[in-house]
Amino acid sequence: MILEPYNNSKTKYFWGVLYLLSILLGNLFVIWFGIVKLMAINLHHPEHVWGAITFPAGVVFIGLTFSFRDFAQRHWGKKAVWYWMIAATLITLLLNYKIAVASVTAFLIAESIDWALFTFTDLKFKKRIVVSNLISTPVDSIAFVTLAFGWFWPAIWGQAIIKLISSLLVIPFIKDDDNWTSLLK
Repeated sequence: MILEPYNNSKTKYFWGVLYLLSILLGNLFVIWFGIVKLMAINLHHPEHVWGAITFPAGVVFIGLTFSFRDFAQRHWGKKAVWYWMIAATLITLLLNYKIAVASVTAFLIAESIDWALFTFTDLKFKKRIVVSNLISTPVDSIAFVTLAFGWFWPAIWGQAIIKLISSLLVIPFIKDDDNWTSLLK
């Protein structure tokens, strides 16, 4: 399946709703499970750990948020996408105050960076996603983890790595087409 460059009402709402759901699910998983540690172990010798990564539980969903926002912006335009961001912020405030403050702060900082890089770089769509996410995901990770859980480097690094990888999961499905630039006006 290739994500084709067309702009109709269904597609616009699909990306807007997907954007909101990714934020909601990401925050719910953090509220429910907090910081988690994923370990690779030898099943025959469980005492042998091959590697581990620590991160807030909702990071995969939030990583997808960065790319879903890029798609929402493509369909809604660079100004209208801010309404989706405001809606996501208001939903987050209903969940948990501490997580909401951390999420909204990190969200506003990182999404502003992501929005600006995506909007003002003169690259093809795929490259804009990579560049904007490469810079905004670590900034988001530092802000969110520090505000929600304190200065905890393993969770900051883990979140930044997983968030960047998950934000780039959409890349193989994108047909890079410069015809989209007319939709950004």
